[in-house]
Amino acid sequence: MVCQRCRGLLVRETFIDLSIESDSVHTATRCINCGYIEDAVVRANHIRDSLSTQATARGRIGEGHVAPSESVAHAHASIR
Repeated sequence: MVCQRCRGLLVRETFIDLSIESDSVHTATRCINCGYIEDAVVRANHIRDSLSTQATARGRIGEGHVAPSESVAHAHASIR
């Protein structure tokens, strides 16, 4: 398996939840290079975030955006 952040090697790790309410063991993957840890919760959040980003991007098209020529002219005027 390959890390999405640094392309390093991912290994399976076992983590123990030290919470008072539950004594559970969780498995996840950890990158040997950068230390990135990914488990089921992280994967679910990535999926949820990517779906919400796609939905908002589609909804914003054509809703009150400034024309490109106006924004470029404004940018040049502020530099002078």
